[in-house]
Amino acid sequence: MNQKAKNRRRRELPPAPHILYRKVEETIHLYYNDKNSIYLCPGCGRAGVGTEQRIRPYGPNTGEGKMRRSGKTIAALLALLLICGSVSGCAGEAAEPAEADPAAETGSTAVEPGLARIALSDPIGTLDVHRNTEDYMLPLNIYERLFDIRVNEDGTTALAEGLAKDWSVSEDGRTYRFTLRDDAYFSDGSPVKASDVAFTFTRMLALPDSRQSDFADLISGAAEVMAGTADTLSGIRVLDERNLEITLSEPFAGYLYMLATPSCSILSEKCVTEAGDDFGRSAEHTVGSGPYMVTEYTDTLVTVERNPYYHCHEGEILTVNRAKFPVLAPALIDRMFRAGELDLLDLSRVNPEVAGEISASAPDRLIEYSRMEVQYLMLNVETPPLNDVRIRRAVQMAINRQRLLDELFNGNGRLLDGIFPKGLIGYSEANQGWLRCDPAEAARLIAEVPEAKNARLELAANSQSEIRTLRMLEMIREDLSAAGLNVSIVSYDDDSRMYLRRAGLLMAYTGEWSADFNDPDNFIYTFFGSRAKTLSRSGNYSDESVIARIAAARTLQDEKERLAEYAELERILIRDEAVWVPLFSTEHLFVPGDRLESFTPFWAGWGSLYLKDVVLKPEER
Repeated sequence: MNQKAKNRRRRELPPAPHILYRKVEETIHLYYNDKNSIYLCPGCGRAGVGTEQRIRPYGPNTGEGKMRRSGKTIAALLALLLICGSVSGCAGEAAEPAEADPAAETGSTAVEPGLARIALSDPIGTLDVHRNTEDYMLPLNIYERLFDIRVNEDGTTALAEGLAKDWSVSEDGRTYRFTLRDDAYFSDGSPVKASDVAFTFTRMLALPDSRQSDFADLISGAAEVMAGTADTLSGIRVLDERNLEITLSEPFAGYLYMLATPSCSILSEKCVTEAGDDFGRSAEHTVGSGPYMVTEYTDTLVTVERNPYYHCHEGEILTVNRAKFPVLAPALIDRMFRAGELDLLDLSRVNPEVAGEISASAPDRLIEYSRMEVQYLMLNVETPPLNDVRIRRAVQMAINRQRLLDELFNGNGRLLDGIFPKGLIGYSEANQGWLRCDPAEAARLIAEVPEAKNARLELAANSQSEIRTLRMLEMIREDLSAAGLNVSIVSYDDDSRMYLRRAGLLMAYTGEWSADFNDPDNFIYTFFGSRAKTLSRSGNYSDESVIARIAAARTLQDEKERLAEYAELERILIRDEAVWVPLFSTEHLFVPGDRLESFTPFWAGWGSLYLKDVVLKPEER
């Protein structure tokens, strides 16, 4: 069995050994900025971009990432410092504290049978999946989709039954007929009906602030719904309570896989209609048909319990009856896991130094899973000096990608030379291995372009980004400056940066894209499938002939022909046109606690997970 297959299979876990941690990781520092707002840096998170100090804020994200400086805030933070142990780096030696309140919230003394405790790094903004593209931990477990994804022993993926127990596709590849399971119920006891499916996809398009319209705009009549000239989708026909047809405006070979994404979770028309804008904002206004239902939902803690109306699929066994998701700072996640107060440690949620230390000290405990992602540096091909392909190629060669991977991710990952990550359908080895770090050749290309001498290249930073992201930009700046470019890092707040990106005005920025569904369309079409898409990503690629080929590739019915076309398009965009710098994909590392028998990460390597894949030991159930 190859290493990838080993990473993807469910593992039996050995007893947990002792893990050593450096004392500095228990240190917490307080800082004030020039606006007298207070910041908490868990685990000594000092960082800088240029001369301006930036630290990831602690606590719920208020939109500005700040906490008001008040007596109550100071008192709360001082209490938190006591919770976190020694703070000698800030305020001298502290007395040994009593047991922490966060531990009490997750039940550290006597763990109830069937309880799983898994930390989150940030509050979940909303449980309304149409208004959310970032927090999928809860949607994966409280909603169902027409299909699910099964991971095979060899690491490949396949469709599995979800709400749809049977389906068929017309010869022209446009019309899909689905029959729903007759044992599917929402957590309020109402049956899942075909009309709920029709309502879900219509709402995905009609909701003014929907962030999921890309997953329904293929359906016939989508343009009319989005324009407000129609209330229903002409491409969806409800035949009866259990049967419906969906007709696409054009064929799309990856459509069934798309229907398995969290974005396509099926909602209760009754619940959403009655809740209105409150849907997904509280436990009482959130109803799904998944194996779990939300019973508590705050900025600091989310609790789910088994949905009493859920019927397990064949072979499906749920050992978790209840799960708590406390929202914690990295230092607290680390500390509480060591204390046995969390059952699973996601190393991406703790400070990189801690993650590296754990990886080195307890390799037999690690569960490694390849992320189906690409991290990249987007280049605006319309903005000087990046409008010259020689400069873009120079940027590709000047960046020491291996150094970024080694220093920022402890070497846990692999370099990528294209758009598609390994493991994705359409990944081509023929498009790998060509991009080398060559600062001398980069400098030569830059010298060929006289205009580059007086031009400035701006790297856009998000002021609320984690320290590792800011450090990556600084390292890229160093490499490009050494090659002869005038490079600066410009910091924007999240809203401003997003506005400029969507307007096509950012010059260059780093990003990452993880697979929503296993098809190359999810990557190449998302970024380059239309002129509007390239504009909204601030790539501004405008070769209409290539864009048209990308849009047409999704309609090809012959799989071999379709994948060959995607490989050729990947080569044109990245190697010939140098529209972005492919960096790498990373490994997602987890450490299970003593109460777990086994754990299988999400098929795409996300931090979000299915609770059905968290298997408690028999004595813990």
